[in-house]
Amino acid sequence: MIDLGHHDVLILGGGPAGLGAAWELAEAGARALVVEREEDTGGLCRTHARGDYRFDMGGHRFITADRELLDRVVALLGDELLLSERTSEVALLGRRFKYPLEPGDLARKLPPRLAARALASYLRQRLRRDPSPPRSFEEWATRRFGRVLYELFLGPYTEKVWGVAPRELSPEWASQRISVTDLGEVARTLLRRALRREDPAPPRTYARSFLYPRLGMGQLFEAIRERALEGGAEVLCGATPAALVREGDRVSAVELNTPQGPARVRVGAVLSTIPLPALLELVEPELARTLAPSLHFRPVRFLNLGLRAARVLPTTWRYVGEGELRAGRLQEPNKRSPAMAPPGRSSLMIEIPHAAGDRIDRLSDAELLAYMRGELARLDVPLEDAPPLVFSVRAPEAYPVHLRETPAARERALRAVDQLTNLRSYGRQGGFRFIFSDAALRMGIEAGRGWLADSLPPSVELARIASARTLTEVRSVVGES
Repeated sequence: MIDLGHHDVLILGGGPAGLGAAWELAEAGARALVVEREEDTGGLCRTHARGDYRFDMGGHRFITADRELLDRVVALLGDELLLSERTSEVALLGRRFKYPLEPGDLARKLPPRLAARALASYLRQRLRRDPSPPRSFEEWATRRFGRVLYELFLGPYTEKVWGVAPRELSPEWASQRISVTDLGEVARTLLRRALRREDPAPPRTYARSFLYPRLGMGQLFEAIRERALEGGAEVLCGATPAALVREGDRVSAVELNTPQGPARVRVGAVLSTIPLPALLELVEPELARTLAPSLHFRPVRFLNLGLRAARVLPTTWRYVGEGELRAGRLQEPNKRSPAMAPPGRSSLMIEIPHAAGDRIDRLSDAELLAYMRGELARLDVPLEDAPPLVFSVRAPEAYPVHLRETPAARERALRAVDQLTNLRSYGRQGGFRFIFSDAALRMGIEAGRGWLADSLPPSVELARIASARTLTEVRSVVGES
């Protein structure tokens, strides 16, 4: 077995949460080793380059309510950060609606009878004023939007993305990630329309400005990795943990599977961002099997198309609200940075949530493109006959599925992990929370600071960093003078 020596901190997983910890530790002079199963770091924030075309893994943008983190990122990338403007829409009923939803836009574009039904549904829901906490995503969304708008868009879209009926989903992720407009203003606008009065300008309540690295989101995390390496951190790719070696209630070493063969690294502490079920399998296998039904992920496949056309979409991205279509979102990367495609050309990324082993999972790239052509035609998206570039990227643990029983299962799992006093789990996969990349970075930085202060925060506490009730994008400081 290869002896990798001793490291102050072993970091399992080289995504944003893992690299954030390595950055913090290396700048303080600690010796950290990052172990990543893929051939490169960055996790879901990697950018895949094919010639002059570049594709992220999702609709990434840097927004944060944390001024310290913003200043740190700006200092790291400097002029390589672009200030971009968010534009997005929802394709539904053969129409396109602005997203986040805006009252005036809804009032103008919904068919009059449907608008009246939506208004009546919303008002009925408001009059009920149920003070009890919602028990499911369906309850959460229905209380805020009314039954009509829920059944029209949020319900079908949510089931497509998560692969689970909304009544089985927990409401905990929705308040952080769903951009909910002022529905009281929606109601007032719809009422003005019914009375044939002039519509006011829609309130601009959401942060539309965001920072974006010139060469894709991966550029930020490549810079963080390089800064960590300059500070003495090490990175080992293509490797996975095989076993934890314990001494009492501590981890003394970790056995790894590496490209060079089995290896062992002695550790002062372990910060894990790998999927929580996988870590729990190393810590307490029987509990891992018990909690497995409550802690599973939704895979996403990204179909990336390099195009000859100069323009594809009117907005940066488009949510596909039609429940019967498999695509979840379309994106045109060069709307965030012109360097994402060759001059005079554009590209398209199609996000397709699916189940492991299903038809979407089994199709070749060419077959998937042929399948998606029909959907793109329905969405009025022109696609040339033979795009010069077609490839897909898979994210098997893209979305932690927040079932109604997941919060209790997650807390039980994280507390089991923390029985080993120098082991912590956090991040999107490790903390099992559907979070933004800035929150993952903050988790990593706080974990690193905890180790440096000889006071590692509990895993449950690290996970709560991302659980603010207010939408991060509402409170973003990006774009402020």
